Amino acid sequence: MFFQELKLLLDGCAAIAVTLSSGRDGAITVTVRPTPKEAKDVEALSIPLVLTGTAEELDEQFVGLLKSYAEEHKSLAEQLEATRSILEAAKKDANKKAEKAISKGAQVIEPAVADDEGDDEQSGEPEAAGSQAEENLFA
Repeated sequence: MFFQELKLLLDGCAAIAVTLSSGRDGAITVTVRPTPKEAKDVEALSIPLVLTGTAEELDEQFVGLLKSYAEEHKSLAEQLEATRSILEAAKKDANKKAEKAISKGAQVIEPAVADDEGDDEQSGEPEAAGSQAEENLFA
């Protein structure tokens, strides 16, 4: 049962280190330290499980606590991956919107410049002061 629970945790990790230390009054400290598969996950997914108790307490509770830790670790890894996917999709969407806005802005500006140049060439005269355009500005 112990190795089955470790296997659940190991499936989401590159490695697991298990350290046993003796303490006061016959207590044992067990440290289970996962090593994430990817370097970018080290900070979030390398938090160790540290348990201290008597040999009897650890025999009774260790596997259940390890199972709970493995489930939480897996859930955290899944949440981390889902968040990364969402952020990547949002980034792509924002880039597409920015590209569309830039190209739309360029399309709006270019015809306006071309129309102004065409008007000057057709009339050959500058607009007179007090023209319709100026009156609308103050209306």
